[in-house]
Amino acid sequence: MKIKRLALLAGMLVSVALAPAWAEPVVSRIAAVVNSDIITTYELEQALSAQLAKAERQPSPTQIGALRKELLSRLIEEKLVQQRIRELGLKVSDEELENAIFDVQKQTQLTREQLEQAVQAQGLTFPAYRENLRKQILRYKLVGQEVRSRVDVSESEVRDYYRAHLEEYRLPPTVTLSTLSFPVPEKAGTVERESIRTAASEALGRLRAGESLEQVAAAYRDNYGATSSSLASIAEGELTPEFSKALAGVEKGGFGAMAETDRAIVLLKVDDRTTSGLRQFETVRPEITQTLTDQKTDGRIKEWTQSLKQKAFIDIRL
Repeated sequence: MKIKRLALLAGMLVSVALAPAWAEPVVSRIAAVVNSDIITTYELEQALSAQLAKAERQPSPTQIGALRKELLSRLIEEKLVQQRIRELGLKVSDEELENAIFDVQKQTQLTREQLEQAVQAQGLTFPAYRENLRKQILRYKLVGQEVRSRVDVSESEVRDYYRAHLEEYRLPPTVTLSTLSFPVPEKAGTVERESIRTAASEALGRLRAGESLEQVAAAYRDNYGATSSSLASIAEGELTPEFSKALAGVEKGGFGAMAETDRAIVLLKVDDRTTSGLRQFETVRPEITQTLTDQKTDGRIKEWTQSLKQKAFIDIRL
């Protein structure tokens, strides 16, 4: 299962904050009743401590009071979400959980062992991390069923978005190259580099006279280690300064000037060029539809959460 909208990396790196040294012990009592569940003052103060531990400077008592109120609202919403998940009987299989963890590994380019170490470095056990991830997936499923599935994006909305964001879909000019490279040893002196430059210049003349890249590469392979290769299409803006300068004004089928770097002298042939243009509407339609669906979903989640609150029995006792 591809979990695109879950904050998987944030979930992995979530800090388990310890209560600051100045925090006073809290006697746990009921902070709020949410239908048949309760939220204790201990839960609320734990959430508050975690937030305060992240703060760059100590907030004022007024700010702390506002933060405590906001956190209680979040905890109430979370209780309502968990209740709705239980009501609908939503589950996360071990396979889904493992796929989500594998997605995290791909995004972070970490092995399982490295991921476990990263989690532990944040003060969280890996079983606890798995449970947090399971909750995130369950929430994602719930939002998908309760909100996302009811979001509709019309054809006219997709087309209007495309017209309003044409610059985002503009394709840059590209160039496709073949190269003949003459390596320059790391400790090459002036005389040796000049000898390689002369050989490269001769090779360029032969190429422009009509000899094939492979023939010329073979002629200079033994003495100069020359190698030929073909490069994939590259956006002109991504070319190195040396390549860009060597290819200035060179049309399809032509050879550029020698491109010289510290470690090589490279001859460049332009196999193809494309001018800038626009990605066709049909190719970006799915992408735009997803973007608009996400935007609408984000807006309706707040409405959905508010509706859960309105239908629930909530008794705040602070």
